[in-house]
Amino acid sequence: MVLAFGLDHIIISADRPKDPTAARFLENAASTRGKPSFTAEAGRSGPVDIADAARLSAGVKNVMAHLKMGGAIAAPVRNPVWVEKIVSLAADRDGMFHPLVDRDAHVAKGAKIGVVTDYVNRPLQEITATDEGIVMFIRAVPSLKKGDTIVNIGVVKR
Repeated sequence: MVLAFGLDHIIISADRPKDPTAARFLENAASTRGKPSFTAEAGRSGPVDIADAARLSAGVKNVMAHLKMGGAIAAPVRNPVWVEKIVSLAADRDGMFHPLVDRDAHVAKGAKIGVVTDYVNRPLQEITATDEGIVMFIRAVPSLKKGDTIVNIGVVKR
């Protein structure tokens, strides 16, 4: 189903609970009960991008075609990127985050992701990649509180 959906970045969620009563997400609750499931995401925080909405809509139709729920034929993703884990970097302090990369950027370990400044733009901290991978999420708004997620890096399965 995930290949039929059509998004090329596929995150393998191996860290989800195996016990159905401990599941926190719908797809995890379904999977622990033997039901095939996945979560599809596109877009970012803020305004809806019509192209992202169209990708999700097309994906639903592709899965329906894959399950023979209509006359269409689903073409699976040709070159999926399998992401084996997500590394999240959180803010060490309050401030303003200024990103230097965008979603889908490929970063090396140690690459500069952005800078945290104080409220008058004085640098407080450089944010660097702790792992090599793909930027799956980067903070879209500058305001930052200690503990907020700044970036998620997807480590690609080798």
